[in-house]
Amino acid sequence: MPENTKENPQAIGTLVKLPSNWETTLPNYVSLSDGSVVTKSTKVASVYAVSVGNGNTVPIPVGFHYVGGTLDTGVVISDEYADSYEKNKRGMTGHSDAINLIGNQFVWIPCTAEEYVKSNWSSDGETQGSVTGRSDCYWGTIPDDKGSMQIEKYGGFYVSRYEAGLPEGTTEFTGSLAYTDDIYNIEGIPQSKAGISPWNFIDYNNSKTNSKKMYEGKTNISSGLITGTQWDVMIKKLESKGYSVTDSKAWGNYYDAETFTYTGRAAEYKISNYNLYAFREIKESAKKENKTFYLLSTGASEYNKAYNLYDVAGNLWEWTEESAVYNTISTIATNHVLRGGSLGDTFSGSPACLRNGSHDAEFTAFNTGFRVVLYMK
Repeated sequence: MPENTKENPQAIGTLVKLPSNWETTLPNYVSLSDGSVVTKSTKVASVYAVSVGNGNTVPIPVGFHYVGGTLDTGVVISDEYADSYEKNKRGMTGHSDAINLIGNQFVWIPCTAEEYVKSNWSSDGETQGSVTGRSDCYWGTIPDDKGSMQIEKYGGFYVSRYEAGLPEGTTEFTGSLAYTDDIYNIEGIPQSKAGISPWNFIDYNNSKTNSKKMYEGKTNISSGLITGTQWDVMIKKLESKGYSVTDSKAWGNYYDAETFTYTGRAAEYKISNYNLYAFREIKESAKKENKTFYLLSTGASEYNKAYNLYDVAGNLWEWTEESAVYNTISTIATNHVLRGGSLGDTFSGSPACLRNGSHDAEFTAFNTGFRVVLYMK
C-alpha cells in the first residue's frame, strides 16, 4: 500500500500504509500442531490506516468503516459497511448525510499526548464557583489516564457522534414523566445514531455500565463513558474550529437559544408542572422557538452540529467519569461531573465547557444523559 504524506497525498477514503507505531509485534508463541516454540515474530494490527485528505491518515478500528469528513470538518466512522465511504462516497456536508446512516457513528478527535490535559474554564483555579455559582464544588486537576495509551500510539480518540440513544427495541413512554423519574435507569446497549430518543432519566452508575456494554467482549476495541479530560480535549477542538464553548448559544439546544429549524422529533417540557411529555411524530422543518423547552431526538438539527458532533451543547447534560468533591453543611460528598448544559438551561448559565458537580451518582432527570468513547487496542 502507498504511503500517505503531505508531499504524496492519497485519495480520501483509500487504505494506505500503516504507520509503524500502529503495529504490534507478537512475541514467541507455541505451535498448536506440535507444541514447539515458534520464534519468528509476527506483526499485527487492530486498525486500518485510511487517508482523509491532505496527506492525513487516521486509524479505523477493524469492524468499522470510514464514512466521510476530514480533520478540518470531523472524521466520521460507522460500525456498518452500508454507511461506508467506499460504498456511498458521501461528502458529510448536509443533514441527510447523517440521518440516512444506519450504524453507530463516532468522530475522531485528534490529540497529542501533550494536549491530553484538563482545562480550567473558570477564573479561580480549582473551583467552578465563578461559573456555577458554587464556591464549594471542586474538581480534580490531574488528567485521567484512560485513553492515554491509545493517544500516544494513534494520536487521538473516538467519541460518539450523538448523545447515547435508547437501546434498540425500547418502548418509549407515553403521556408525561416527572422531572426526576427513573423510567430509563436500566442496563442496556446504547446507540449512537440519528433520529432516536436520547437516553435520559439515567444515573451515573448505569451510564458508566452501559457505555462499557456497547462494545464489550470485542478483541480489538472497548468502550466506556467519556472522561473529564476527553470532554475538555473535545471542547478544545471545537473551540479551535470557531465554536464558542463559553457562549454556545449559536450551536446548542438551550431554553433561550435562537429560533432554529429541525427535522426530527421533539418532547416538550413544561415548567408549570415540571413534566416532560412524550416525543411527537416526526416533523419536517419544524421550529424550536426562542425561550421554549424542547428535548430533541438525536441529530435533529444542523444547528446543533459542531465538527460533525451533535448536541455537545444543550439538549441533555452528559455524565462523565470525572469526580467532584461537593461540600455540604454536614458532610463532604464525592459526585460525578455533568457537562454541556441542557434544554432547560440558559446558554450563558450552562455553556458547553461548564462542569456541574452538584449531583450524586444516583441522580436521574429528564435532562440528563451520557456519551460513549471508543478505546482501540
